[in-house]
Amino acid sequence: MKTVGLLGKIVMYALILISAVLVFIQIQAGEAGTEPAEVAMAKGAGSWTGTIVTWGIAMLAIGIIVAAASLIFNIFTNPSGIVKTLIVIVGVVAIVALCWFLSDSTPLDLVGYEGTDNQSPWLEIADTGIFLAYISFGVAVIAIISSEVAQRFK
Repeated sequence: MKTVGLLGKIVMYALILISAVLVFIQIQAGEAGTEPAEVAMAKGAGSWTGTIVTWGIAMLAIGIIVAAASLIFNIFTNPSGIVKTLIVIVGVVAIVALCWFLSDSTPLDLVGYEGTDNQSPWLEIADTGIFLAYISFGVAVIAIISSEVAQRFK
């Protein structure tokens, strides 16, 4: 089990390093629209934005796969905890469904945008992701505060 923990730490640090390097490259390249077009294009402004978005989506997908695999692994290694694991799965599905139903598919008024991504499924997916981020942030803040309060009373 120590090997798994060590491997997990190595992978985590590697992913953090890759993310930091991508952000550093984007910062060095600059942002399109903040300087003259010739200078921005020479520096490669905005050329890394798509890569960073793709990296973020890949990190999200890896996180979801690892979380699902962890739940499945927990079912096989701890059969007595199946009920708790199923409660967690149902809870996550319910939260995602709630966020999906709260999402809005009204097209945005984007000046100068003529693309096809400003429509129903993509807008609902984006809203769902935003709502999930808000809920995750709130749960994290509550967990931090409650753990600190619990430690004070021990």
